[in-house]
Amino acid sequence: MKATSQTTFEKAARISFLLLGLAASAGVITSFVIGWNKDSELPFDAGYRHVFSAGWPNLLNQPAFFTFLSTAMVAVTSLMLAVRLHRRSEIFRAVRLAGVVSMMITGIVFNVLLREDVPLPPVEHANDVLQHIALPVLAPVLWLIFGPRGQATPALVFISSFIPLCWLAFTLARGMLMDWYPYTILDVPRLGYDGIVVYVISILGAYYLIGLLLAGLDRLMPTPRAELRHTERMSS
Repeated sequence: MKATSQTTFEKAARISFLLLGLAASAGVITSFVIGWNKDSELPFDAGYRHVFSAGWPNLLNQPAFFTFLSTAMVAVTSLMLAVRLHRRSEIFRAVRLAGVVSMMITGIVFNVLLREDVPLPPVEHANDVLQHIALPVLAPVLWLIFGPRGQATPALVFISSFIPLCWLAFTLARGMLMDWYPYTILDVPRLGYDGIVVYVISILGAYYLIGLLLAGLDRLMPTPRAELRHTERMSS
């Protein structure tokens, strides 16, 4: 006899992913609001000179930030899990893992290397708290609690890294054409490629380390009964 009702675990998981997806969506929306209302910032020692003016230019430039990409991946995959927990798509699994790992990298890199101790307007403060403090903690915590389990493998870690690597290649190529870079650690005109490579290798190494750690935890943690029943139904 097939089980038709959701378990308490499944309900809690879907509600949690819904709330996470909405929080991440709020991060995306506030990024657009910030882009609409202010020019892009130009650090005093920047080697590049381009500035995106407030309005459509800076709003449309928001997806160029790795923070935005990480938040968007968490938003989309979390909302999809809120709709249906059990997903077999390898593409979904890669994006889901990339979102969790990239969100953690975002929190670490921003708070260690990029944070400035300056007061922020309300919308920017909310955006900062969401994207640099709350989501980097909540995304991996919900992954640990609710999974889905048995999806993070070493192979998937390397496949998922294709997303941040493509972002990096796009960012460097676009920066060369537009004379603008999203982060001071990628400021090629000031640091040179030999100057940014230390940051790139360190961050990429952290990505693989965190991803492989999650893959190891995924193998060690027990699979919830709800997932076991779903697997049995799919194989029968």
